[in-house]
Amino acid sequence: MKRPGKKYFRAAGGMLLAGILAGCGGESTPDKAPEEPGTVRLTWYLCSEGQQRDEAAVEKAAGRYLQEKYHMNLDLDLVMYDFAGYGDKMKMVLASDAEYDICYTSSWSSNYYYYAGKGKYLPLNAYLEGEETLKEMILPEVWEGVTVQGKIYGIPSNQVFFKQNYVTVVKEYADAYGLDMSKVHRLEDLDDFFHKVKADHEEIFPLALSEAGAMGKIQLALGFENLAGEFLPGAISVGDEGLTVVNQYSLDAVKSYYELVHRWAADGIVREDAAMVSNNGLEDMKAGTAIASVNAAFKPGVEAIETSSFGGREVVFATLSDPWMTTESISSSINAVSARSRHPEEAFRLLTLVNTDETLYNLLCFGIEGEHYTVNEDGTVHVLEDGGYHPNADWAFGNQYLAMPREGQDPDIWEQTKEENQKAERSPALGFSFDTSRVNSQIAAVQAVLSQYRVPLDTGMTDPGREYPAFLEKLEEAGSREILEEMERQLRDWTENRP
Repeated sequence: MKRPGKKYFRAAGGMLLAGILAGCGGESTPDKAPEEPGTVRLTWYLCSEGQQRDEAAVEKAAGRYLQEKYHMNLDLDLVMYDFAGYGDKMKMVLASDAEYDICYTSSWSSNYYYYAGKGKYLPLNAYLEGEETLKEMILPEVWEGVTVQGKIYGIPSNQVFFKQNYVTVVKEYADAYGLDMSKVHRLEDLDDFFHKVKADHEEIFPLALSEAGAMGKIQLALGFENLAGEFLPGAISVGDEGLTVVNQYSLDAVKSYYELVHRWAADGIVREDAAMVSNNGLEDMKAGTAIASVNAAFKPGVEAIETSSFGGREVVFATLSDPWMTTESISSSINAVSARSRHPEEAFRLLTLVNTDETLYNLLCFGIEGEHYTVNEDGTVHVLEDGGYHPNADWAFGNQYLAMPREGQDPDIWEQTKEENQKAERSPALGFSFDTSRVNSQIAAVQAVLSQYRVPLDTGMTDPGREYPAFLEKLEEAGSREILEEMERQLRDWTENRP
């Protein structure tokens, strides 16, 4: 395929972002009016805090900006689903071959490697030719990690590229119960603290948990790194130079985690209905009925993010792992163009601009100044609580190095992030990308098993004494061993042929 020249993009210019007017997101858009002549509509699926009340105003503003600066006429439909539910929503979209243009994909939600192997995304190699600014702004090992059989199927977001698992606790409770965060190295170290809080505050379920579970956020703390997405069987032990592929679900550490969270559900440390809670338990955190959470990446600026998540309450932290840059971590935020898009050139052009144009990027992340946010004297963003637009997912849109710092973050947060990216330990498997095409049928069968067992075990909803052995047996029957063997074969070839 010959890549269209930039001259075409200027001519097609009228085709890019008035689209941000296109509809309120949060749902697919079958009822929208047909495209107007000379206007291209692009549908972009994203994970965020869910549908935003004032999306249409932001879409209009972005459309005007693109028209004025790039002479583009675009009707962009932002379709936002909450973080925990996004993967399931996209599974339905992709299974139905519904028409759309761009989607967020990653190692942890809507598995990039699986859907690239299924041919759901458009190879972008030809489009990337000549886009030196875009290519050079992203680390070479990141491009390597999103390359599958020589093809690049998405544009990774510049952001924190390492993972360092951590736990956050509301400070007033840590102080009241004498919790020394310097002595917290594992989730189990919080057991006594959680039970004391619960005994005195029956209405509190101390650890926030949702339908996303927690295992994916603490995989490094559990001693493994995934090789083909957050949930697909196939991992190596952290730092394993021998690159021995294992089924992470069979590890003793994972079994112990399932037992712990099941006991916590019975004791009221986590909600018994956590498997039905949406958006990572954010509502409970803001309301004060959850006073702790776990997350995957302890990064510069995290204090401001977690303080906001806990409703403005002061928080304290403990890290549960060392910082590691892995294939899973570098593929944790990607935007892909649909293989069925009727407007692939315009979709790619939009992604290029979102990753290189600071004004456009911040408009999509924060909305309209004065309506959805204000800027403090120090240049940080103050989000207006009732403004109607706060996706709170800057990394999902694209190049986070373009983002205005949030209230409480340092002005040089992105320089700090770049430095931390450089300092993080590199996994022995960094840059390996798993081609799923030979085992797609086994993966589909394994995903059906995961849909039945993973979340109930990961949220303490079911008894691992009864369900865990059945889970492992069903994974084996579905073809997990064949997946691991194919992964090991590819990993061996990759090791032997590395420069």
